[in-house]
Amino acid sequence: MMGDGGSIFSARWVLVDAFHRRKDCAIYVRDGKIGEIAPLQDLTSRFPAAEVHIGENVVILPGFVNAHHHCFGVDLVNQGLSDDLLEPWILATAGAASISTKTSTEYAALRLLKNGVTAVVDACTAGETARLAEMKIREKLMIYTGLGMSCAVAPGERWQNRIVHQSGQDQTFLTNLPEHLRDKLERQHLTRARLNPAEYMDLILRLAEEHALAETSDVWFGPTAPHWTSRQLLKEIACAVRERGLRMQTHAEESLLQHLTARRPDNKNPVAELADVGLLGENLSLAHMVWADEYALREVAETGAHIVCNPSSNLRLRSGIAPALKMKRLGINLALGMDGTSLANDDDMFAEMRLARNLYGSADPLEPGLTARDVFDMATMGGARLMGMDQSIGSLNVGKHANFIVVSLDRLQGPWLAEGVDPVELLVSSAKTSDIQSVYVGGSLTVSQGKVCNRNEHDVLENINEEMQRAADQRLSTQDYAIVRSALLRWYDNWLTHSAQLR
Repeated sequence: MMGDGGSIFSARWVLVDAFHRRKDCAIYVRDGKIGEIAPLQDLTSRFPAAEVHIGENVVILPGFVNAHHHCFGVDLVNQGLSDDLLEPWILATAGAASISTKTSTEYAALRLLKNGVTAVVDACTAGETARLAEMKIREKLMIYTGLGMSCAVAPGERWQNRIVHQSGQDQTFLTNLPEHLRDKLERQHLTRARLNPAEYMDLILRLAEEHALAETSDVWFGPTAPHWTSRQLLKEIACAVRERGLRMQTHAEESLLQHLTARRPDNKNPVAELADVGLLGENLSLAHMVWADEYALREVAETGAHIVCNPSSNLRLRSGIAPALKMKRLGINLALGMDGTSLANDDDMFAEMRLARNLYGSADPLEPGLTARDVFDMATMGGARLMGMDQSIGSLNVGKHANFIVVSLDRLQGPWLAEGVDPVELLVSSAKTSDIQSVYVGGSLTVSQGKVCNRNEHDVLENINEEMQRAADQRLSTQDYAIVRSALLRWYDNWLTHSAQLR
């Protein structure tokens, strides 16, 4: 903790945000906020009582914002759940081990912090009852805020179309399966207890009201996707968003099959659906949007809604590559999310930025792709804007919370580094989590040399091991999953063929 005189941190570079940097400078921090940025000598002479931290060969940058995340606990691959197309993968993940909210969220939060993530949007399932859902949300808020992290918890559910996309077809699909698999999927997906929509509305309204004055914590609506939510519930949420200024995050246009479902004559694309009920606006964020067309993106841009790109997740679940360059060109605010499925299951935001920068490029030499600064902005201020917290987090401007990362340049500079190199380009191109020297939240040291301060990580890992051992194994066997997957793909193949014939 800082003394009463505050603290001064010097660095080779201070990155105020993606587009502004100061060389050979220092930041003065007091009362958890950025007080000033100036040359080290100026600050030490003006604040002689401050504790001075000399950065020999480091860069200081804002804490990252992970704008869309799921806390799966132990990585799904470690549980025997391999990556796949989104639709069969969703069926498989219903069998993941059920461990406590406290343990899974603590594990996720500590991993994120060690990777320099100081703010997160947690998209979670609501829970079985209003009482359990409230306990879950409060527990998550307590864990994140206890670590000093900024957060928004956005609970949701799949209230309809729980196994296949088109409405009312779940039971019909199940008839294609052997009896023992019909029973298992029915328990996991159809008859599983869920918080009903009326109680969901009451709960989110009440908890959001409690956090109305909180600067860096919030509770949002988080219906899993429009096609999993009734039109009536979306209308009720839209009314609350308009009248009370609440926020909402949902998945949209994530997979090809979702996109094709929306193009059927009896359906609307999710953007049109959200626009019809009055939800499309600056308090809405859309996760993925891989298959959104030009018309949908223009609607998003015109209304000021935000988009979270999740490049690792979209690759791992065979969803495709989001048209981020087109989104950027239209003026949409873009954020970056790791979705609980980063490419190497390591929550490394440097790797996520690097992937985004390379995927969201352009083969047209006259139309350059997203720059290093663009993706750095997505991982910082883009997420802060999406969270409605851009006055408090996302950059190192004076007056904002002192959430920052100190990154060593020793490995990055190699045997030689050009004098005029752009530090943002250097970080996005080459940095790794292992280069993080320390992470500060609210001006307090939170991570040092890869270890979380004031938290016993060993206890968290022990809790996970114990809970995983106790968790009942509900996973589909390899053989059963192959049967379900084959039936699901045949179902969609027949449906797509029929849809083509109708057109």
